[in-house]
Order: sequence, then C-alpha cells, then structure tokens
Amino acid sequence: MRGFIDTHTHLGDAQFDSDREAVLARAAVAGVGRLVEIADEPAQWDRAISLARAHPGRMRCALGLHPYYADRYDDGFLARLKAALDATPEAVAVGEIGLDYAKSQIPREVQRHAFSALLKAGRDWGAPLVIHCRDAYLDLVLMLKERFPVVPPKGRRFWGVVHCFSGTPEEAEACAALGFALGADGPVTYKKNDSLREAFRLTGPGVTVLETDSPYLPPQSSRGKRNEPESVAEIAARLAEVWNIPIEEVARLTSANADDLFRWSR
Repeated sequence: MRGFIDTHTHLGDAQFDSDREAVLARAAVAGVGRLVEIADEPAQWDRAISLARAHPGRMRCALGLHPYYADRYDDGFLARLKAALDATPEAVAVGEIGLDYAKSQIPREVQRHAFSALLKAGRDWGAPLVIHCRDAYLDLVLMLKERFPVVPPKGRRFWGVVHCFSGTPEEAEACAALGFALGADGPVTYKKNDSLREAFRLTGPGVTVLETDSPYLPPQSSRGKRNEPESVAEIAARLAEVWNIPIEEVARLTSANADDLFRWSR
C-alpha cells in the first residue's frame, strides 16, 4: 500500500550514517511516499536542507529551535531563521519548537520566552509550526490560546501540529479546537497507552498526521530498537483499529491532513 507521509523524522541523525538510503528504500516498500526532516537547532539546518534537496519530490524539511536549545535564542535568531526559510524552498515549517518540562535542562522561563517569540514569528510569516511538548500541556494550551485566538483563515486548516501528542483526551480536544493537528507516533501502539488512544479516538482522523520521530520512539513491535520511517505502517494499523476504518482510509485522511498542514503541493 502507498500513500503514507511520515511528517516527522530525524534521518540526519548519526544512527543512520551507515544505511540512510537503505532506510529510505525500506520506507518506500512500506508505503511511505513522502517525509519531513526536522532540524532541531541551527547546527542541523544545513544537514536537513541537504537531505531534502537530495530527495526532491519526496522530502521536505523544517527548521527550528528545540526546547533543549532554547537558551540559544537571542535577538538575532529570528532574522537568521527567516533568512534560512526564505532561501530554502524545501523548508515547509518552523520546528521543532516548544516546551519540555520533562528532560530539558533549560529553565522553564527561558523556554517560554523563546517559544512565545517563535510562535509569533511563525504566525506572522504564515509558516506552519511543529511543536514539541512534554509535561507542559497546561502552559502549551495557554500560550496557544494567546497567540492563536482565532481559527486559521479561509484556505488553511491548521496553524501547525503538536508533534508526538502525549497529553490527555481533554488536552487533545483543546489543541485541535485551536487549529492544531495532532501527531501520532509509536507510543499510540504501546499496550498500556489506552488514554492516548482515547485522545485520538475523540479527536478523530480529521486532525491526525502520522509521524515516527525516527530514530526515536519505536512502535510496540520494535521497542528498544532504532526506529525507522517504515514503522508508519504499524502506527496507521493501530489507528485503524481505534477509528474502526480500513488502513487505506487512515493513509488517505492523514496524508490529506499532512498536505494541508505543510501545503506540500502548493
């Protein structure tokens, strides 16, 4: 089956240096036709751009500042980011950006400062946002409400995506109501993640995009191993059960969402 889009990969990671093209070939066999490569901070931007350019028509990229690196935000950061985006047709989003209260060593107020500025910039530039959130959904929803008090304008369905959504069903509904897609990753397949599956059941396929976060977050069948984009198929199969629809319909709907989110075909 064809037609999946992996909307969040880190194929530039050193874990793929020995077999990157083979990984992409396996993804194609699994039906993953397109991918979005994510650059977490400026030192990764050129690598992500080069990877996307090496696979025209198949890959795009996003350029951002992960909350692990929020202390690198300074007065000139937005100008550098805007220049990189303007010079890169392959760049389809700002990200990933966000809040991480679980693992980031950066003080929360520093994270919030950088995130707020990047949210405003993304909206001002009309760029989709790829948002990381761990153990920070209360602040995330408050900040999204402040920066995005209205739904996206006509012709645009999403302001961005909450990558690897991991909140409660209520937080899922809040993010979706604000105009954000929800990223479904390997954790939706984990045996004990009934609450997460309920979040995706409630919000439905109309706001979901598929992700792997490769090489991280492998699905249930390969936990403890390096993740690859081919695992999108396993994530989609689990969602097909959650939504009680054929997997082909999961591929069609989530890929349409990804096209709308990243405006890939425009």
